[in-house]
Amino acid sequence: MHLCSLNVPRSRGGRLVLLGVALLLSGVVGTAQAQHLDNGFYGKLGAGLSGYTGDLAGPRAGALQEFGADAIGRLPLVAVGELGYQLSPRWGLALGGQAGSYVSVGNAAPATDSYRRYTSHLLGRYTFGAPDRRVAFYLDAGLNVTAGGPTHTGIGPSVGGGIDIRAGRAVSLYVESRLHATVPDDAVDGRGRGAEGWSFDTVNQPLGFGLRFSLTTPTAPEIPTAPEIIALDAPAEVEAGTTATFTVTINEEEAARPLDRRWRFGDGTEGTGRTVTHTYRRPGTYPVTVSAHNEAGEATASTTIRVTRASAPPSPPEVPWVVSLTARPNPVRVGEPVQLRTAVEGEKPFTYQWTVDGSTATRGPAPTYTFERPGRHTVQVRVSNDGGTQTRSMTVQAERRTAKRPSPQPAGLWAVGVASMRNPAGAKRMARRYRNRLADAPVSVRIVEHMLDQERHFRVVVGRYETQAAAQQARETYRRALPPEAWAVRLE
Repeated sequence: MHLCSLNVPRSRGGRLVLLGVALLLSGVVGTAQAQHLDNGFYGKLGAGLSGYTGDLAGPRAGALQEFGADAIGRLPLVAVGELGYQLSPRWGLALGGQAGSYVSVGNAAPATDSYRRYTSHLLGRYTFGAPDRRVAFYLDAGLNVTAGGPTHTGIGPSVGGGIDIRAGRAVSLYVESRLHATVPDDAVDGRGRGAEGWSFDTVNQPLGFGLRFSLTTPTAPEIPTAPEIIALDAPAEVEAGTTATFTVTINEEEAARPLDRRWRFGDGTEGTGRTVTHTYRRPGTYPVTVSAHNEAGEATASTTIRVTRASAPPSPPEVPWVVSLTARPNPVRVGEPVQLRTAVEGEKPFTYQWTVDGSTATRGPAPTYTFERPGRHTVQVRVSNDGGTQTRSMTVQAERRTAKRPSPQPAGLWAVGVASMRNPAGAKRMARRYRNRLADAPVSVRIVEHMLDQERHFRVVVGRYETQAAAQQARETYRRALPPEAWAVRLE
C-alpha cells in the first residue's frame, strides 16, 4: 500500500474559503457561551478535505490533471452528516455518513471510476474536560462500511477526533479529522496488495468543519425560589435559667435547596435549624433574629424576648406529723370491734399504712379491727406524703369475754341480719368474715341468740338502728359488703 498525498485544492478560491473558515472560528471562540444540552438527540452537518491512502502511485496521484467542465465534481472534498444521542455530558453514540470525491482513486481509471466513495460509520464518542467548558476536545472510534469502489464493499475500523466550540445551549461549531480503514485491500481503489505489503486502504477526512445542533429542545434552567419567612414563634417572656423554644416557618416546598437557617439570640450565641432551644443566663431584653438563606436570596425576621429573674424554687412539702393515735374502746373484749383513729397535720394527700400484730394493710385514717385473742396488741400507723413519712405506735389491751349472758337488747331496736344458724362455731366464723369486710365502716358485727321452733339459733347481725327503715337504709349503704339475702331484723 502506498501513502498518497493529501488532496488539497490549489485554486485561489479554495484559499479564500479556508481563510473565511479561520475567521469564523476565531469569532465564535471569542463569543461562545459555555452552555449546551447535556443529553438528548443531536445532528451534525459539515464538509472538509478528502484524503486517500492506498495502493495507487505515480505522477498523477493527488493532482488534478485538467480543469474542465467537471472540475468542481473532482475537487477533493467530503460532505458528512451524523445523527447521534448524547448519553451524558461526556459519552455519546452517533450513526453517520461521509460522501467524498477522492481524485487520486479516479486517476487509476478515469473513464470508468466516479472518483466518489460513500462511507457509513457507527461511532462512540468521549468528550474531555468539564461539561461547562466552551471548547471541548473529543475522540471517537467505531466501525465503517465503505461503498462505491470498482470491486467490493469495504468494512473496517474508524478513528477520529476534534474540537467542539459551543455557541449556545443548542448549537456548536466543530473542527475534526477522521480516518476510515477498509478491507479487503481492493475495496476502495480496485488494486490488491502493493509492493510494501499493506493489506488495507483508507478514505480520510484530514480536515473538516461544520455545525452540531441539538434535536432535543433544551430545558430552560429553573429559576430558584428565594426563601420567605412565614412565621416566627418565640415566647415573649421567660425566666433566666429556663429553656426557651424558637421555631421558624418558611416556604420550604417552594424554596430552592440547600436551605440554611441561622439564629442569633442577642446574647452572643447562635444556632441553626428549624426549631432551636436556648437558655438565657441573665435577665434583660434580647433581640432574636432568624435568617433563611439559599442560592436565590435571603429572608430575615426578628423579635424580642424579655428574660426575668428566676423565681425561688418551691419549698419541699413538710413531713406529716401524727398528732394522735387512739383506739376506742381500750381495753376491748375479744371478738368485739375497736375503732382505730389517727389525726395528722401536714400537706395532703396522705397515705395510711396500718400494722396490727405484724399484719399490714393500707386503709384510711379511721379503720376498725377485731382482736381474736386476748393480750396486749401493738398497733402502728405509717403516714406518708411527698415530703416524707412518720410512724406512731400504741398498745391495745384485748380481754376475755365474761361468762355471763349479754344483757337483753332494749325493745324496738333493729339491725341488718346476714346469717342465721344453729352452730355457734359457724356463727363465729361468719361474724369474723363480716367484721373484716366492714373494717373501715363505723358499724359493729355481733351474734344474737334467739329461739326458733323451740331451738336456739345464732344470728349474725350488723349495726343497731332505732327503726326498720334505718336498718334497710344501712343494708343499701353497705350492700357491696353484705350478702344479697341480707334483711332488716328486729332484735328481741
